[in-house]
Amino acid sequence: MNEFSQVILLLTLGMIPVVIFCRSLSCLIEIRREWRRRFLLVTGSYVLIYMVIFTGDPVNFTSAMLLFLVCMWAACSGTRLKRLTVGLMLASTVLALNGLFDSCISSCLPGDWGKGWYEMQYFVFRFVPSLFLYLCIRHYRPERDFELSPSLWRLLLLLCIPPLGIVFSLVMFAPYNMAGEGIGLFTALFLVAVFAFVGIIWAAFVLNRQQKLEQENVLAAYNRKYYESMELQQFEIRRLKHDLANHLQMIQSLPAEEKDSYIQEMIENPAFDKVIVYSGDVTVNAVLTAKERMMRQQGISFHVKVDIPDELPYEKPDLCALFANALDNAAEGCAALDTGKRQVELTARAAKGILALEIRNSFAEKQKTDDAQFLQRLPKTTKTDSKHHGFGLRSIQTIVKKYGGTMELKQEKGWFCLFCYLFYNSST
Repeated sequence: MNEFSQVILLLTLGMIPVVIFCRSLSCLIEIRREWRRRFLLVTGSYVLIYMVIFTGDPVNFTSAMLLFLVCMWAACSGTRLKRLTVGLMLASTVLALNGLFDSCISSCLPGDWGKGWYEMQYFVFRFVPSLFLYLCIRHYRPERDFELSPSLWRLLLLLCIPPLGIVFSLVMFAPYNMAGEGIGLFTALFLVAVFAFVGIIWAAFVLNRQQKLEQENVLAAYNRKYYESMELQQFEIRRLKHDLANHLQMIQSLPAEEKDSYIQEMIENPAFDKVIVYSGDVTVNAVLTAKERMMRQQGISFHVKVDIPDELPYEKPDLCALFANALDNAAEGCAALDTGKRQVELTARAAKGILALEIRNSFAEKQKTDDAQFLQRLPKTTKTDSKHHGFGLRSIQTIVKKYGGTMELKQEKGWFCLFCYLFYNSST
């Protein structure tokens, strides 16, 4: 094999750890789709992985870290705090591994640079840690929408400082490429830093799972409360209708001038509204009846097309929250329009073990948002009390995932569209 072929082979093999590292990064943060940004990320990752880190040589360490963070900042999406923390965690782990090999392990290996054997060992030590890191992240990582609250990102960033300080001190203040008696201490310090960074990445996964559980508990309580309020409303309706004989007796005993006002008050009472039979599911009928009345009061044109012949086998609080939250969000979305332009359309169909639901509402279109990013960053509530609102779409997304379905959001020509489907056992 001639020298040119060897160079091509080394460059080809050298890209394998870079690709693996970028895959690890994509498990934690979204990488933008533009090829220029991805090329920039690959360049920064290549420099990061193959940068030689010797003790007493701060130039390589500092330049590789800064270059990678700049490339990642431009190539990845997410909050500034998330990009900084994820980039610092992964870059510090890689540089600590590089320092462990270049400053400690390589001095104990046979062969010299340029002889082939050493280059292969160099490649293997870059490849194996990258592959191991990727397999661990891919296996233990949470769902694709990996996110933490700002306070937790700050905590992880703070936890990165001690091990990063160890590595920085070794490359900044220790003697240059020191071997001999000091190599044991340096090896131990580099290993401490590596395990510390791995522990921080693991802590990020644990914190994310805990945050997910807390959010699911909040949404479940919210959905139960919503369903209980709907049940209470239905109970009041049944109670008032049961007392209809008492109301008639009351009307008989009233003076003539008070009868009309009493009758009008009874007519306007929601308890005497007829529950419209939209489908074969009682919960769906109750929710749609209540929301139809709400739409009418708000001047919204409400169009319904439902094909649900039988009772759906979902938990009643989930089914109630799914339809009610979707319609509440649709009503809120078109509230800024003039009365004649407010429209909400609902289409639902259950067949062959799948419930498909589509809700469209007109809205005041202000800006166009990329669909992929739009779904990842669920739209914020327009209500001023954001602390106690904004659960709607997240609740819907949680319910859809619970039953193995998917949810899509789109903006098109003045319409906001929500589409989701859920699975169920059609034999139940």
